[in-house]
Amino acid sequence: MTVSAPPPPPLRAMTRLLAEMQTTILSTALPLFDGRVDRFMIFTLLVRRMIDGGRPTPVLAVAESLGLPFETTRRHVAELTAAGWVGRERGGIVVHVGVEDGPVARLATVTHDAMVRFIEDMGAIDALPDYPPAARPYHWYAGLAAAADLMLSVASTNTETHQDRMDLVLFSTVLCASSRALTLEPVLARAYATLDVVPPEGTKRPVRTRRLAALLGLSEATVRRRIDRLIEGPLMMLDGGLVTREAWLSSPMAREASAASYANLRRLMGALAAQGFPFDAPASAYRAGRPAPAAFD
Repeated sequence: MTVSAPPPPPLRAMTRLLAEMQTTILSTALPLFDGRVDRFMIFTLLVRRMIDGGRPTPVLAVAESLGLPFETTRRHVAELTAAGWVGRERGGIVVHVGVEDGPVARLATVTHDAMVRFIEDMGAIDALPDYPPAARPYHWYAGLAAAADLMLSVASTNTETHQDRMDLVLFSTVLCASSRALTLEPVLARAYATLDVVPPEGTKRPVRTRRLAALLGLSEATVRRRIDRLIEGPLMMLDGGLVTREAWLSSPMAREASAASYANLRRLMGALAAQGFPFDAPASAYRAGRPAPAAFD
């Protein structure tokens, strides 16, 4: 009896939709954190531990968890403390702002709802396993924690593919813009869901450096300086702006990172299903409604 091989995983579709999710979240978050990606990731990690009811986290533990130098982490924590977002208690750092009020309330809702949109869109093209109906009530804190875990895991699995998190953010945002024609069209999204089927170059939509900077709340000079390095690898410059480089996306290093992200995604989604997320009706989980896609025009 011949046993057919399992279909290839939808790594290309997952990567596109993760880029959409992260762009929505980061365009809301970075202006609140002075454009500092690492500062936002430190805060995300501390919020994640707060949701779990965790005890104060030492600065060294934060640095080790994120793979950051201790002094860099200490400086970011000092800035977050001065802003009143976190505080020091015996044993380490704790979050001092709630996720349902104050300056992070909108960010928390956007983060949660961007993840729900990701799940909804992955399900629409059959890119997620079937999960049994929820056996317990769903609380949005579980989804917020899953969104934080997903962002942290993507950053972790891409430490070898990008020099730092800012490079990853810029690449991901260009990917979001470049792939928009595929992301928003379910038929094309299905057709080009795996890494083995390369989409035509004509489907890519370039994005201007100026628009990248404005969307992420960064200075144009900072973005241009980074882009000069990125166009030697994952990005290329066309007359209309930046697009992703297909050869890089299909490289063994990028494939390995995508496969690791997909394995983490399946693990996190399985845990979220156990916490009551309605995978049979994901749209019912939105707090403020489906977020609009980031505008690149």
